[in-house]
Amino acid sequence: MRKRNLLLVAGASLAALVLTVGTAMADPPSPPSFGGLFPLTVQWSPSGLPQPAWVTNGPWTLGQGPATLDHQNKGLCDTFPGGTLQNNPGTNLMQPYYFPQIRRGPGGRLDGYFDYRIKDTDEAVAHGTSTDGGLTWSVDGVKLRLNGTCPANDSSTNAAGNGDNGQGHPFIMTVPTLPTPKTFLYTIDRVSSVGDIGGLTIHDITGGFSGLNNIEPVTTATPVPAGITQTSGLQNPDGILGVVPGTGTNPLTNPTEILYLKKVKGSKSSPAAGLDPTKLCTNSQSQPYTSKNANYDRTELRIATTADGNTFTDGGAVSGLNNPNDNAGIGGFRYVGPNGTILRQLDGSYGLFFSGGNCQDGDSDAYHFIGYAHSRDAVHWTVDNGASNPLVQVDYTYPTTGPQKYYSGRVYGPQVLVNGLGSATMIFSGYRTGKPLPDVGTGLGVPTAYTPVATEAANYRTIMVQQLHFCIGITGPIPLLTDPTGLICPLPPAH
Repeated sequence: MRKRNLLLVAGASLAALVLTVGTAMADPPSPPSFGGLFPLTVQWSPSGLPQPAWVTNGPWTLGQGPATLDHQNKGLCDTFPGGTLQNNPGTNLMQPYYFPQIRRGPGGRLDGYFDYRIKDTDEAVAHGTSTDGGLTWSVDGVKLRLNGTCPANDSSTNAAGNGDNGQGHPFIMTVPTLPTPKTFLYTIDRVSSVGDIGGLTIHDITGGFSGLNNIEPVTTATPVPAGITQTSGLQNPDGILGVVPGTGTNPLTNPTEILYLKKVKGSKSSPAAGLDPTKLCTNSQSQPYTSKNANYDRTELRIATTADGNTFTDGGAVSGLNNPNDNAGIGGFRYVGPNGTILRQLDGSYGLFFSGGNCQDGDSDAYHFIGYAHSRDAVHWTVDNGASNPLVQVDYTYPTTGPQKYYSGRVYGPQVLVNGLGSATMIFSGYRTGKPLPDVGTGLGVPTAYTPVATEAANYRTIMVQQLHFCIGITGPIPLLTDPTGLICPLPPAH
């Protein structure tokens, strides 16, 4: 008769089986060291359906009036075309927020940083807190806004012509600089001469998020705001995914190690370097899904180290995740995203939550599924939940009711927090459509057979909450003990 078995270590709680430090917005704790003697795997599965998050306070949301599908400036301003910026007076769906960065605060509170981005209008970094596990957020700060005036079509900023290209993909990291640690906010600068070409912008927020500028436009004339520095040493960075847990305890002996996304832009006439010209995506794959032409970018996760948070040493590409030459549609894994979560397990190995994408979307931001992989060294990865068995995925059918309408078109940016015995919460971003809808009744960004009506919400850039279950799979010789918790994964049938 076969038994379920659980490795019990003196002084180690079950909560220590997985350490949630992937967003690295504080110094990651050092996990207990067991020399890798007790190999284990963690198996994840969704529990229930994703639910949309709600927000109080903060700036205007999609649900405030006719601007949900109408011209965005009409909703952004209290009177149009003049007036002042409109705020969120009540509780509304958390839209248009995406690229979440989440950490635990005192008393079970969650602290979150989000990319607030109104299509064709504005972009900013927002901070909020949640006391119910991420289902409801209260925004208390909006900084680095591309626009701060109405109407938002301001020719002096990068939003000229109804643009929304400000600073995005926020990532918070504390670095053990001497004599005292510093905390930095990193963003991608979307100005075409800088984004995915130059370094990430760096803001020192050691003194607090509130000290940042409320408005900090990036422009073609001034692509990097005065007084702002950029990272050096990162290759075509599109964002930092996370800090490798257990690193960053000492700038001299254990510098901070990160995973970041390298994105090389390409076009039909000049695909990104490294792509196989015989294995490119085609318009016939993406146009029926998003009305967009094929994408020719190349993305890969890379590892790098830093002692000061400014200068990085690139350590090369990681392996085992996306294949930049995978030209499959549904089921492909061509792109990997810049936002995710890295965990450390009891045996010293790592887990990675990531988003992946394929040729069905004419974009390289990895929108199609959320998966999980594991690694012994944070460099060589094995995918456990990929395109064929994802934790969450788009459904390609655009349902009109239920929570699916908030993520049927795009999913990405998983932030995972372990709650305890077999339970975790994943906060991610979703779109109802394959891209934001610009105007009432338009069919752009949705399958050609479907056109939203004027009363139907676009539901883009929605913060979503998915509960996860995990169990522990033991893969090596360990003490045989009865498992009273049910945390050990069921054993396969004996042969």
